[in-house]
Formats: sequence, structure tokens, C-alpha cells
Amino acid sequence: MLFAQKFTLEGIVKDSDSLTLEAATVYLQSITDSVPIAYGITNREGRFSLQVNTYDEKKAIFNIAYMGYKPYRKDINVPEGDELNMGVVMLEDQTETLTAVSIIAKAPPVVIKKDTIEYNADSFKTLPNDKAEDLLKKLPGVEIDADGLITVNGIEVEAINVDGMSFFGEKNGEIALKNIPSNAISKVQVTDYKTDNQKFTGEESDSGTKEINFKIKKGKNRAMFGDVKVGAGTDNKYQGNGNAFQVVDGKQLGIIAGTNNINLSKGFNALPNTDTSTGYLESDFIGANYSKGKWNEDRVNANYNYSAQSRETEQKSFRENFLPDLNYLTDSESSGFSDSDSHRGGAELQFIKKPKSKNSKRRVRISNKTNFNASNSTSGSSSVSSSSYSDGTLVSDYSSLNQATSSSYSLQNEFDVTPVFGSGHFLNIGLDTDFSKGNSDSKKYSENILYNNNETVIQDQITNRDNSSSRIGMNVFFMKEIFKGFRIMPRYSANVSSSNTENYIYDLNEETEAYDSFNEILSSDNKYITSTIRPSLRLRYEFSDFRFEVEGAYTTTNRNYKDAIVDARNFKRDFNYLTYSGRIRYRDEKGYKRISLDYNQGVNLPSMSQLQPVEDVSNITHIRVGNPDLAPQVDHNFRFRYQNNIAFHNINISGDARAEFTQDKILNATLTDADLNRYTTYTNLNGDYYLRGNASVSKSYYNKKTNFNLNGSVMASFDNSLSLQNGLKFTAQTTTLRPRISVNCLYNEIIDVNASYSYSTVESVYDTDSLNDNSYFVQNLQFNASIFFIKNVLFLSNKVSYRYNSRVGDDYDGDAVFWNAGLGAELWDNKATITLVGYDVLGKNNGYRRTVTDTYIQDVENRILEQYFMLNFTYKFGSFAGQRMNFDSGRGRGRRG
Repeated sequence: MLFAQKFTLEGIVKDSDSLTLEAATVYLQSITDSVPIAYGITNREGRFSLQVNTYDEKKAIFNIAYMGYKPYRKDINVPEGDELNMGVVMLEDQTETLTAVSIIAKAPPVVIKKDTIEYNADSFKTLPNDKAEDLLKKLPGVEIDADGLITVNGIEVEAINVDGMSFFGEKNGEIALKNIPSNAISKVQVTDYKTDNQKFTGEESDSGTKEINFKIKKGKNRAMFGDVKVGAGTDNKYQGNGNAFQVVDGKQLGIIAGTNNINLSKGFNALPNTDTSTGYLESDFIGANYSKGKWNEDRVNANYNYSAQSRETEQKSFRENFLPDLNYLTDSESSGFSDSDSHRGGAELQFIKKPKSKNSKRRVRISNKTNFNASNSTSGSSSVSSSSYSDGTLVSDYSSLNQATSSSYSLQNEFDVTPVFGSGHFLNIGLDTDFSKGNSDSKKYSENILYNNNETVIQDQITNRDNSSSRIGMNVFFMKEIFKGFRIMPRYSANVSSSNTENYIYDLNEETEAYDSFNEILSSDNKYITSTIRPSLRLRYEFSDFRFEVEGAYTTTNRNYKDAIVDARNFKRDFNYLTYSGRIRYRDEKGYKRISLDYNQGVNLPSMSQLQPVEDVSNITHIRVGNPDLAPQVDHNFRFRYQNNIAFHNINISGDARAEFTQDKILNATLTDADLNRYTTYTNLNGDYYLRGNASVSKSYYNKKTNFNLNGSVMASFDNSLSLQNGLKFTAQTTTLRPRISVNCLYNEIIDVNASYSYSTVESVYDTDSLNDNSYFVQNLQFNASIFFIKNVLFLSNKVSYRYNSRVGDDYDGDAVFWNAGLGAELWDNKATITLVGYDVLGKNNGYRRTVTDTYIQDVENRILEQYFMLNFTYKFGSFAGQRMNFDSGRGRGRRG
């Protein structure tokens, strides 16, 4: 008999009352090894449709899982035709709610539960030495761009936790991403980002961002795992790293340590990424973390991190400056170094008092977070530049030499008390304090040769600086449901901050050859106090799937600056203003579709330097002076967001459109003289605005041998930007369009491919004949591929990137090819891995970058990490529930881990 092997599996899921069940997880498993073959989610009508390929198997296990119902399981025969209709499948109620653990035990690759997407990590293959960051790149709808920004279905990820807790005190989870082995993770949960108070009070998230939680494999709630890694390479390149993590009964203990000279601040590169590394960095680090308790439990968290870094940089640049009736060119070279070390520690305590009666909704949360940081640094830099008119006439030569040592200390504390009186009824009182202190000693020498006036201006001085600052803030927030669906939310916040700065500058005395000539013009001894009071009121009404919100606030800010050396610097300024905002949000019952329209009015007050009425001549080529009559800048922001998870078809769609109109924009007004020295003050102008939008769609396909993800997005923007140069006000209109597509494909545990391509076009048009319009495009291609062979013992990995910028100058390469490769083997029953890595195998990478603004185009060449080859060795250890950890590189294909 011939079997179809490829067929469509369809049906309808209902409960015992014949009500259709939306968002039930339907999936098939292999009879032989329980490997997931296909999965899907039911739609509003309870229907499912799975594209199935069983290859050579004649039977499969049919499963349905849904919260609150007994799991459904049935063995089915592969049909002879291309379709199998299961008809109506009835699920039975169960007395005890079905837990997420019960669902995942049957290993569907993805489970969607209202506002949570849960990925089963073992269903997605990673390399032997991959970390949590590498696992994320394999998940449907998850993307990590070149700058490390993580998005899920086009929505930015704001926080990353491990077992519901922050890891090493980091909100962005950098240590967790780069150090936790991917094969130690059981599930990846993606939810709407919530603050701790929102989680505690049960309030819905209003962030518009996502949060990721890594659940560690435990087995009876006990796990211990880690690895030791060393690498040595050509040109004296090295790296070493050690991690040890333990999870026991809700407790986390982690220790990390590392050292390298391949431009890594943390972590270990089994196969380097294709990012261009600027400069040369040596880094040593060590850290420890202890956590106990989740967000809804009594909790303690303590962490400590030490880091020492030594960095060297070199840069060449060429800038074309476009000013009304004055165009000039500047060639520059600079180099610098910095040696620094820092100690960072933190502690968090949380106590939750629960009611004695189980029926009571009253409870209290008390939280205190403390963070401490101490750092020291030594740095130096030198630069030379030459400027000339566009006709080649030399105008000036400038050189500088700087040295500095500094140290700083800071202590922050956040104390919160949140009593909850009932559903939608709570009070939050917070008190924040922030204290810091720092000092520095620096030496600066600069020489500016002005050929028009046959004049040389020299600045040779030392600076002694001591500063301290403090801030105390209080915030009170109350929520009360007046009647069903209508809530009132008053808030009162107040904070006072002060800073004291002694900045003493001494010029070189040519007679005594000592730095004993006190410079009163540049020196300062000041005290700056600012206070802000902001009462506000928010009203919220919820009706069906809609939420309506409006908020108004009145802010009073007082600023007082006093200088003991120059009285003319003193100023006092008060600001009083009203702001308001509003929001309309739609969210369907299951949380699949969300649509929101927000308006927010933001006020940006002028800074101290923008208000300071005395000239700042610390830079002899660029003098600045503030404007005490500046008005606050008001930004009117509109934002439309659309999210739709069409789970039935494994498609996710998201869109975002923004518009900002600026009133009284605070603008730099710069005059450049014939010697190319600049004089800048500040003013207010109207007419600035921007429009931006992006849309993305992702589609996933999954069967026994193939895991395929397709992501596409497009971004467009239009900026209408005002400028004021040499007394001429002009407008630059810049249009940007950037489509992007990426593909992830894993086939039969043998070939793993990831590729992405983006094309950006930029066009700037000016409303003055004094400036030339310009346009250019940039394209980026990235291709990552891994091939596994000889029963997954050997693997070959490649990371290739190509970048082209059409407007890079003739003296620089407009394109760059970057190829990293690794050939590895697993040893000792997969406990160890040895890998030969090549960084920039072709030697074609470069550090060229182009920047285009209203007034200049600049090409920059930075010193980058150059080609090297390295041999890496990794030894892995670990156990779950007393059983040795399985280090097999295969993910989920009939293996347990």
C-alpha cells in the first residue's frame, strides 16, 4: 500500500457543551520517538488545519491541549489521500486546571496562552556551545539586529529574566544571554512587559514592549550546570571564560568570570559575530549572583560584578561641511586610550504579606532595591586636523593632547510600599534616593594655527574637578474603581536634586613654568538646585474589549544656579506648564489582536548649559553661550500600534506609525567665521516635525525534519528638520525607506541556515540653493550557515556579512565583506567541544562609516579588530535532579535533556 505521507489534517475542537474552543494547541507526534511532527492553533471557530509530513511513518499521535480541559490523545493512521478530517473533537472538563507543565511534557514546539507565547526550547536546534542568545535567534518571530536589539513579532523586548527573576541585577539580561547554555533552557516565555507593581496588583501592561523569561530545566526543582572555555590564537589573541549555575528549590546561584583581548566586554565567542569591532579592547570580569523568590513571593536578590578594561582607538575622518555661502573640508586623525575598573553591586529585598483568609484580596508588598557603583579610569587622547576652503585654500591646522584620571562613586535606593485593597483598588508609595561623588584631574594642550590672520592660539592648562550630587524623589499613586469599568488614578510626585561642583582650571605660567595661573573665566565653583512637583489625574474606562484613558498633569519646576567665582553665571528660572495625554486601545478576548492610538504631550526643559548666559570658551575652536530667555520645547506625539497574531496560520503581523510635531524647538544657532571657528547660542523655532512607520510580518512552518521561519519588514520615515547656520534658517526634508527580509531554516538536523538582507535609501532635500541635495543607499546582507555531519560529531559553521554604502568617499571602500568560520568536533560523549575559528577569514573587513546631516557629510575609518585564527576548547558539566545533563547538540529529536 502506498502512503501519502504529506497531507492536511483538519477538524474542529469543542467542549462538552458544544462550545468551540479558540486557541487550543493541536499537534502531532511521531509514534517511534514522540518527536513533534506538526503543530497548530485553533481559530475563533475552533478549527485547525495542519500541513503534515510524516515521511516514512504510517502512524502518528494526535494531541490537543487546552487550559482547563483534559489532554486529548489518539493514535491515527496516515491517510492514503492528501487530507484527513478528524471531524469534531470533544474535550472534557477537568476538575484541576491543566498546568503548563502538563502541556510541555508532550512537547509542542509553541504554545499560545492569551498574552503569552511559550516556546519549547528542545524543539529548536542550536550549536554545541550556543548560549541563550543563540537559541532566541532560532525561535519563530524573534529577531536580534546588529545592535543587539531583540524584537518578537516586531515588538521590542524590554526585559529578560531567568525563572521569573532578574539575572545578575540586569534588566536587559546581557549576562544571561551570553552565558547560560542553550541546552539548559526548557522553555522561553514571551509576555507583555510589566513592572513589578503591575505584576503584583494584576494590572495590565501599558508598555507596548515585551518581556522574555527563560525557564531552566530542573526536574524536581534541582539543577547545576556550567562550562569552562579557553581559546588561544594568532597575534597573541586569547579568551577564557568560566560559568557555574545552580538552581535549587527556587534559588539561583551564579558565578561567571572571564578574560579576553578580542573586544568582548562579557561572555565567550565560540564563533565570533559578524559585527565590526571598533578599537582594541582587553577585558577581565568576574561576577556572582544569588536570587531566591519570584515576583509574587518573598524575594531576595544580591549581585556583584567587577570589570577591568583597557581600550585603544584610532580614527581617520574626512568631513565636507555645507554652510550658507561657506563650504569647507576637514581632514582629521585621532587616537586614544583608556584603562578603567569598576565595582558594581546590588541588593533587592521584597516582602509580601498575604491575607489570612483565602477569600480576601487584601495584600501588601514592601520592596527595597539598592545599587552601588565605584569606578576609576585613566585616559588620554591626541588629535590633529586640517581645514581648508572648497577651493583648496588652507585655513587652519589644529592639534590637541589630553590626559585625565578620574574616580566616581554612586549609591541608589528605591523603596516601595504597595497595599492592595481589592481588585482594581490599591495604593503605591515610593521613595527614591540617589547620591554620587566624583573627582578628576586632567591636562589639556591645544594649538590652533589660523592662516588668514597669521595667528596661533594656544591653550595649555590643567583642571582639578570635584563634584557631588544628590536627589530625593517621592511618588504616590492611587487607583480606585468607582463603578464597573471606570477607574480614577491620581498621582503626586516630587523630587529635589542638587549638585556641587568645583572646577578649577590653571594655565601654564611661562615665567614660572608651572600651572599656577588661575583661570577665572573657565573655572567655576557652583551649586545647582532644581525641584519639581507634578500632580496628575488619569481616568480610565473599560468597555468590552476597549479601553479609554485621559490624563492631565501640572508641573512646577524651579532651577537655581549660583557660582562663587563669576556672578554673571547666576540665574534663577521657574517653569510652570500643563501637559495632557490620551489613549484608545482595543484588545480581543484572547489577546491575539491589539490596536491602540496614543497621544502624549512631552515638555523638554532647556538644560543648564543652554540657559547659562556666560560664554564657555573651554574649546577654543567652538565657543558656546546660553540663552536665559529660552522657552521649553513642547513635543506633540501621536502613535498608532497594530498587533495581530493569526495563530491559525502561524502568521504574526505588527505595525507602528508615529508622528511628532514640535513647538518651540530648542535649536543650535551657529556662526562660523572665516577662520572656521564656531560660535553657538540657542533659540526657539517652530515648524519641526517627523513621520515614521514600520510594518512587519512573520510566518513559520514546522514538520518533523524542517523548521522554517520567514520575517519581512519595511520602515519609512520623513523628517522635516529646521536648522540655523550663519544667520540663515533653512529646512532639510529627509526621506528614508528600509525594507528587510530574513529567513531561518533548519533541515533534518543537518543544515541550519539564517540569512537576512536590507536595503536603505536616504534622500535629503534643502529649501535653499546654498546647500546641495543628496541621496545615497546602503545595503546589508548577512548569511549564517551550519552543517552537521558524522552523526552530529563534526560541524562546520560560517557567518558572512556584506555591506555597501553608495556615498562613501573615493578614499574609502564603499563595500566590505566579513567572513567568520569555525570547524568543530564534540568529544567525550559530548562533554567537550574543540573548535578552530577564523575571524575575518578574507581580511576584507573595514571600519568605514558614513554620516550625513543637514550641514555635513563625514566619512570615518576606525581601527578595528583584525584577522586572527583561534583554537577554542570547551568543557561542559551539569546535572538535573541528580541525573547527568545530556550535552547532545541535537535539540528535541527524540532526545531528552
